[in-house]
Formats: sequence, structure tokens, C-alpha cells
Amino acid sequence: MRAPPLFPLLVQLQIQQIMVTGHPKPQAQPIPRNSYGTPTLTNPPERNIILMASRRRGPDPLNSHPKKILPKHPPPQPPPMAPTNEPPPQSTKKLTNLPNRANRKRKKLSNDPSSSTPYNSKTEAIAAFKGLLLAKDIAPTTKWNDVVRICADDARWEACTTLGERKQALAEYQTKRANELRDVKRQEKVRAKEAYQRLLNDMLPTAKGFTPGTSRFMDVRDSLAKDDRFYAVDDETAREELFYDFVEELRKREERTKRNKKREAKEAFLAFLKVREEDGKLTFASTWPSFLSSLDETERNDSRFSVSPNLSDSDRQLYFADYVIELQTIEDEKRRRIRDARRRAEKAQRDAYRILLRTMAEAGSILPSTRWRSVEEKVASDPSFEPVQAQGREVPRELFDDFVREWNDEYRRDRATLNRVLSLSKTDFKVDDSTTMDDFTNKLLDLSGPSPDLYGEVRRILNRENPLSSTRLFFDELRAEKVVVLKKDDESSEDEGEIVEEGEVEETKKAT
Repeated sequence: MRAPPLFPLLVQLQIQQIMVTGHPKPQAQPIPRNSYGTPTLTNPPERNIILMASRRRGPDPLNSHPKKILPKHPPPQPPPMAPTNEPPPQSTKKLTNLPNRANRKRKKLSNDPSSSTPYNSKTEAIAAFKGLLLAKDIAPTTKWNDVVRICADDARWEACTTLGERKQALAEYQTKRANELRDVKRQEKVRAKEAYQRLLNDMLPTAKGFTPGTSRFMDVRDSLAKDDRFYAVDDETAREELFYDFVEELRKREERTKRNKKREAKEAFLAFLKVREEDGKLTFASTWPSFLSSLDETERNDSRFSVSPNLSDSDRQLYFADYVIELQTIEDEKRRRIRDARRRAEKAQRDAYRILLRTMAEAGSILPSTRWRSVEEKVASDPSFEPVQAQGREVPRELFDDFVREWNDEYRRDRATLNRVLSLSKTDFKVDDSTTMDDFTNKLLDLSGPSPDLYGEVRRILNRENPLSSTRLFFDELRAEKVVVLKKDDESSEDEGEIVEEGEVEETKKAT
């Protein structure tokens, strides 16, 4: 059987290649021809078919095999063809390897640091690469292989010269883009929520059958669904939650409005009471019935005083009671301050009177044994007497008695101590007009010297003047009576020296 011609078969394969790839795929080697122009095949038809089919897959598997495969039968010779004037086809080896050569050239240029780029800086090149990603609408979740497939044909792909730079720029772009998309999504939700809330605010107050606090979402859903803003929020559960949140806020708003109106009514009522207080119709002792009876018809019909939805009669009485209590508190505070001021004034008056008594004591007009009758006229002539007497008729005498009693008690204690010191004298000591205060003081110090405790007590008495020194009073008393201090008997073990007057001394000497 005669073999079919091979030339039409090759033409048919080339036509199929053009239909698949869009351009002719030249053969790997030129077809040899004889002197008549007829192609001469050196390989069997099976090899040519394998070569044509493997040009898109890579190297020839038959040529890469280490052993040469020979056909079992010699190749059939094509029938002789008539001579033709057409030139033989040119070699297509360069066209076959054109895409691979372009890729190698692009890779060589990308690896060549000396190759010039249209970008002035690295930052500008990275920005251009990110602009390519944005122009191609690369999503934050797009894989690297998909990015290469989408963007590799663009000239801006070569802005980043290395694979690491491209992946780094892609990661930065996808992170920033993800944040931008999240912000956009969040803003869209906010706008949708605001539109839905405006719908509730516009329609719910006038919706039929709507009552804050009792109405349900399903009762008004059909009315709300007629507006396009109802569908701004996609989730039905979110719509219902926003509805109840709005109803709660509406209820709180109404409560705040009521509280504000009641507060305004209360302030107006208190202003009305303030005016009545200034007129004298309201005092801290007023009661509600007495206050009502003091008002005329015009005042009772005043809008600030009359009963209203925001001001009930019980509210009026409560506000009135609080106002009167406040007036009573103010009055009590006023009285307390008056009492304190009067108490301070009276204390200052009594202090001035005591200063008068002390001054008279220092001058010798008052002694611990002085009585009120003897100094009443002199004390009454001083200006400080009348204010004290205004506090009470007996107050001046009581203050005088207290002053003399305290002084007398102190003097008696000091006098006993001084008598005990003088009793320690071992010689006679006479106190008369020739004796000075210094002599008497030195005598006391000498006699109390052996006893530190007694000496300290004497020093305390000598230094204290309240209002007059007890030593001075005791000295004046002894000198007025001309007392003689007898010496202490050495033979007696317990008897001490004796203080006697001058006449008693002479009688004692005659008896001895």
C-alpha cells in the first residue's frame, strides 16, 4: 500500500499551531529539498510529529536520549513534485527561541546594576511598583504567583530589580491596603448605622401604634421597611438591636425632658417665694395655711404659684417646707453669731474689770482680806464697772469675790511656807520700820539654804507676783505688827523658833 504524502500533513500541523498560539511556530530545522525542490525527509514521520508537538514543552526527548532510535523500516519516499519557482523557506530557528531569549535578556538587564532606569531614587521606584499593584487592583489576600501572572507584563514590574524588593513592597502594599479596606468597611457600617438611626428618628415618633418602652420591633417593621434606609443595615438582628437601643435612648430623653420641666417649675416657685419673703409675707415662722391666707387673688393665680402638670399641690407644700427650713437655718445661724459676738464682748468687758482689780491690788488698795463694801464706791467710779454691771447686777461683786478668794488662798499657802522658814532661825530677828525688803528676802534665802526643796519653794514665792508678791504682803504684815522672831532652842529636839510681837518679847524675858 502506498504511503500518504507528508507535505500536506506538515501544512496541516502548522495551521493548527497558528490557531492555538496565534503565530506560526517554525520548525526546529529547515526542511531539506532535492534539486527539483521536493522536500527530502531524513527521519520517519513519527519523529517529525513528535518534534512539532514538543516545541512548546521544552527540549526534544529523542535528541536527549543517549541511544539513537532507528526506524524498523526505511522512510517512504514522497512522490516527485513538479519544479517550482518559489524560493525555499528560510530557517526559523531564531523565531522558535524568541520568547526564551526575551526572558533571558530581561533577566540580564534586571541583574545588571549599570542598566539605567527611568526612576530617580529607590523610593520612587518602590512607589511605582506599588502603583502598579494598585492599578491592577491586587487584593490583600492575593498570592505571589497570581501577582506575577497579573503584573509581570507591565513595565513598572521592573521598577524593583530583585525578587526580595518585590516581595517586600508587595507585603507593605497588602498590609496598607488591608488597613484601608478595613477603614472603608468600618466607615460604611457607620454610615449605614447613621442612616438607619435617622430613619428611626424620622418615622418612629409619628409611627402609628408606637409607644416608647412597650412597642416591639415587629410592630413597626413593616412601616420602616418602606424606606430605603431600612436596608442600609443588612443584618436583621442588628436592625432589631438598633431599634431597641433607639427606643431606650428615646425613653431616657423623655425622662430628661420631664425632669428639666419640673426643675424649671421648682425654680419659678422658689422665685415666687423669694419675692414674698422680701415683701414680708414669708418668714422663718410662717406655715403653709398662714402663707396662703396672706396671698391675694392675683398672687394665687400667678403661673409660678398655681398648680400645673409639672407642679402639683404636694410639690408646692414640699418646696415651701424646705424653703422655711432654710430660713430657720439662716435665722439660727444669725442668732448663733450674735450670741458669739455678745459672748466675746462680755468676756472682753470682764477682762477689763479684772485688770482694774489687779491694778488696785498692785497699788495696795485691795488686799487678800479686803471686803467688797470697803472698795465698792472706788470700783464703781471706773468706766469698766458699768458694762460689767449691765451683764448682771451682782456680776461686779461676784468677780471681785472670785479675785480676792483666789488671791487669799494662794497667799495663805505661801504664808505658811514663809512662817516655816522663819521658824528655822537660830537667832532673834526683829522686823520693824528699819528692816528693808532686801534684808527680809536675804534672811529667808539664808534660812532655807540647807534644804534644796525649801529653797526652791522660797525662790518660787519670791519670783511670783500675782498680782502682788506674797513675800511683800507677808513682810508688810510683820512690819506693821513689829514681830520678833525668837531663836530656836538647841536643847529641844522638836520645838522650833517662835514668832511673837514686840510686847510679848519683853514679857517673855521678865518671866525668864
